[in-house]
Amino acid sequence: MNQNKIVWEEEKEKIKALPMREKWQYIWMYFKIPIIAIVFVLGFGTFLIVRIATNIPDNWLTVTFANTYADAGTGSQLWKDFTQAAGYDLSEKKVEFNDESYFDYTKDQAKGNAYYNAFVTLVDAGELDAITMEPDSLTALGQSNRLLDLNDERAASIKAKYADRFLYYTPDEADGGEPIPVGIDVSDSILVSEYHVYSESCAIGIGSLSENLEEAEFFIDFILGEGD
Repeated sequence: MNQNKIVWEEEKEKIKALPMREKWQYIWMYFKIPIIAIVFVLGFGTFLIVRIATNIPDNWLTVTFANTYADAGTGSQLWKDFTQAAGYDLSEKKVEFNDESYFDYTKDQAKGNAYYNAFVTLVDAGELDAITMEPDSLTALGQSNRLLDLNDERAASIKAKYADRFLYYTPDEADGGEPIPVGIDVSDSILVSEYHVYSESCAIGIGSLSENLEEAEFFIDFILGEGD
């Protein structure tokens, strides 16, 4: 019998001996993270199945506002103002804003965090176009290789406008050691001054597999007041 099986058998016996109420408290205390992860996987799997089955149209733009308690999700005033400024036909495609994501890559690379796992899933599926969070957290997130290198030719237009705002992640020497621009400082944007999504500083990064770079660029223009 291997060590993991022995430990699991001991846990089962321990749980069996507890009164019902204490059983649930014990299970939640010690198995909370795996439970949340399983619920997320099942929920996201259902979302993908429904999306495929109902042929839900692709999005014009998908943005995650991480680590904020402000109302910045789909249907918020920020969402309304942006979609109006963009002039998108929302019957053709959607604009998705998500303000329910909380993780910090500087803390053990966000391991075991269900929100980070959701971020990874969306980026790897090409569904996430941009993410905002605190500048230090965003540059640390560059280690995940899920933020677009803004030196990439696909981001040439963004670089031409905002290179002086770039935020860099410096990889280990074994990986080259050269600083890589992975974010844009938008601390002076309306995300702070008007919509109070963040109280002081914030930055934005582009999903590494985003196919909506023009829309992401327009969003950056919009929050920095650079749009036409």
